[in-house]
Amino acid sequence: MNLYVIRHGETNMGKNKIIATENEPLNDNGIQQAISIGKELNELDINLIYCSPIERAKHTLKLFNLDNNIPVVIEDRLKEREMGIYEGVSFDDLDWKKFWSYNSDLEYSELEPMKSVYERISNFLDELKLQKNNKNILIVAHGGVLRAINWYFKGIDNSLFICKNCKIYKYNF
Repeated sequence: MNLYVIRHGETNMGKNKIIATENEPLNDNGIQQAISIGKELNELDINLIYCSPIERAKHTLKLFNLDNNIPVVIEDRLKEREMGIYEGVSFDDLDWKKFWSYNSDLEYSELEPMKSVYERISNFLDELKLQKNNKNILIVAHGGVLRAINWYFKGIDNSLFICKNCKIYKYNF
């Protein structure tokens, strides 16, 4: 089973290196990114889609213009990390590597720990793996979620996995 994972299209807050609020929409470039990558996605044999319930991820998915017969599941566990007091904070005001570290709760106690994000993503991926249905699955989510997915397949380390907006990342169960 192939797992294709995509981060939503660009937002103005992300472009300006600010922690996005949950309701931050796609900007014009993010819309174009989603439309463009949709052409590539239509070449893949996707059988099932899981999407974050946050609007920018759902909007990105809609812009892919995929076959309407592919089932879509809105999955709460694919929500971005709960940023708490850090919503709207500039990246420059944070130690970016520590902020996204598996042990970030040691430095940033007032946001959802990456350990928690990893746990919910690991549980979700374990469920997918148990299905053993040889389907190709697409996930549309957020940067923190993609980081946890990358850790799931490649191991937790201290490197800073930065995923690009609307780039396809492929993993195999």
